[in-house]
Amino acid sequence: MPPWSQAELIHKIKSARTASHSLPRGHLLGTRGQGRSVHTSRSSGPKQIVARPAKPKFCPMVLKRVASKVEDISNVGEFLRMVSPVSVDTQDSAGVLSRLYRRGSGEKVLIFSDMNSQGQKVWEADGSEKFHNHHLPTGDEGVWFLPQPVTGEFHANPRLDGKLSRRSEEAVTSWRYLVLESDEAEADDWLRCLIQIPLRIACICESGGRSIHALVRLDAESKVAWDALVHRVKPALVTLGADPGALSAVRLTRLPQARRGKRVQRLLYLNPFPDGTPIVRRGNPTGGTS
Repeated sequence: MPPWSQAELIHKIKSARTASHSLPRGHLLGTRGQGRSVHTSRSSGPKQIVARPAKPKFCPMVLKRVASKVEDISNVGEFLRMVSPVSVDTQDSAGVLSRLYRRGSGEKVLIFSDMNSQGQKVWEADGSEKFHNHHLPTGDEGVWFLPQPVTGEFHANPRLDGKLSRRSEEAVTSWRYLVLESDEAEADDWLRCLIQIPLRIACICESGGRSIHALVRLDAESKVAWDALVHRVKPALVTLGADPGALSAVRLTRLPQARRGKRVQRLLYLNPFPDGTPIVRRGNPTGGTS
């Protein structure tokens, strides 16, 4: 079990949002006995060896303890529906996109029914009023989108010998979001964790399977800045159940309200302008705007 209490995990996430870059790599794992220097005796003098911090792992016990902090909420899905700033009952997939990417921004978003492709549709914020659900690609495996806005054009990917891509980092125009998902955590526990963490959660939806996807707004200035922000919170998030493989800057996520076969990738919460206040502190449930 990690040497942090659940309160310390939440504190580490909150602190990391405003921390400077002066701390060493892996500092979120720093506790007594971790990352300490080891001296060896040689004729040339003592040599300093720094132990690498342990790789973070999901700890169900920690997640359970965090989830228990809001055990008074009997139905967390219903709670999310009631406190969502935008009513989830009135949104379709096209509506969700138009809330997350404002008309007039000129932004474009790639939509996929085949996650291994270059995207089946380029959605444009400035034409959102003409875009309806029947324009969306469909597939038995569901529908995804790339949450980072893109140019919509193909660019050479230097990491793949110049292969052209419109979904690589070269095509990204804004490093806006972080995808959080968990395939290992119990869905109810994961949701109870999400409503407590002090991150700017803009959207939460079901995958159409057993996992829950959340979009966290970062608004990083660059890919380097995005990586630095995520690096600082990654150990705590992984311990709580976040899939480490999903914590990458160019990551697809499920498109809310789209269908995955006969199931719906159900929208649970939508807040286009999150401020980092934990969802559980949003006050008395009143229902969102349409």
